[in-house]
Amino acid sequence: MTLFLPIEPYATGRLKVSGRHEIYYERSGKPGGIPALMLHGGPGSGCTPTHRRLFDPDVFDTLLIVQRGAGRSTPLAGLAHSTAQDLVADIEALRTELGIDRFVVFGPSWGSTLALLYAETHPESVRGVVVEGIFTGTPRELDWWLSPHGVARLFPDVREDLLAHVPERLHDAPAPELMAWFMEAMQAEWAAGAPVLDRLADASASLDDLRHSALYRWTEYEERLSYLEKSAEEARLSMAERGRGYVATHSLIEAHYFTNDCFLKPDQIIRDAGQLSRVPLHIIQSRYDMVCPAGTALRLADACPHARLTIIPVNGHAMTDSMRPVVIDAISSMATH
Repeated sequence: MTLFLPIEPYATGRLKVSGRHEIYYERSGKPGGIPALMLHGGPGSGCTPTHRRLFDPDVFDTLLIVQRGAGRSTPLAGLAHSTAQDLVADIEALRTELGIDRFVVFGPSWGSTLALLYAETHPESVRGVVVEGIFTGTPRELDWWLSPHGVARLFPDVREDLLAHVPERLHDAPAPELMAWFMEAMQAEWAAGAPVLDRLADASASLDDLRHSALYRWTEYEERLSYLEKSAEEARLSMAERGRGYVATHSLIEAHYFTNDCFLKPDQIIRDAGQLSRVPLHIIQSRYDMVCPAGTALRLADACPHARLTIIPVNGHAMTDSMRPVVIDAISSMATH
C-alpha cells in the first residue's frame, strides 16, 4: 500500500502559544484511537492532505501540527519567537491541551529533527518514533547542502541556478556566508511584498523571470535536489501547485533556522540520543538522498543501538511511492508498543 484513502479531518483547531504565534492543528482517523503525531519538514513546509494518508484511519487518532509561521498558522512567515525549543514547547502544550497521554511520532527531514528533539526532551510523552530522511541540524550537514564542496559537486548546474543574482564573491564562500546573504535578500523581498511569487503560475513568466526572486531560488534548489531527477520546469510546476505562501514560508523559515544552527547546541541530537534508549525507534533512510545524506542516519543508528534501520535502495529525499509503504508499515508497527 502506498497511501491510505483520502480522508478529511474530523476536527480542526488553533492554539495560542508564545510570541503572538497561533498554531493550526487538525485531527483525522479514529477518534479515541492510538494517538499519532505528524511533524512536517522544512522547517516551514507545512502539512498537506497526503500526510493524513500515512496513518491507518482505523487504528490511529492522527494529529497534524502546522509549525510556527507556516501554512495556516499565524503570523505567516513570522520569525520572531521561532526556535526549535519553541516548537517542542508547542507540541507539549498541545498534547496537554488535548489530553493525550503518549504519541506515536513520525517526522521526515526537518520533521525527523523535531521528532528526535521532542522525544529526547519528553521521552515520557512518546510511544514510539519513526524518522525518515534524517537531519540533525549540524554545520556539517548544512555545509554539504550549500557549500561548493558538497552536493554541488553532483548537481553543479542546480547550484548555478541557485546562485543567479548572488554576488560572485559569494559563489565559493562558506555556507554560513551564503546563507546570511540569502536571509537578508529574502527578508527584504518579503517586506516588499514578494511580487515575483505572484507569477508562479503565469505561463508568460520564464524561469529567468522567477529566479529574480531569492525566495523562489531557495525553494527551487531543494525541490530539484529532492529527487533522483527533476527538471527546473517540473520543480516550477510543483511550487506553483503549492502556492506563493508555501514558497515564502519554506524559504524564509528554513533560512532563519539554518543561519542559527537550527537553535541546537553542537551535535545536540546525537549527543542526547541516550534519552531515547527506552523509546522504540525506526530510522528510514534513502541511499541516494542528496538533501539529507545517509551518513547522518547511520550516526543516529550507531548512537541508538536498539533502533531499527531501513535503507531504501533507490530513492532520493522526497517521499515517493518507493518510500511510502515502508513508512506506513513502520508507523503501523508502533501501534503494538
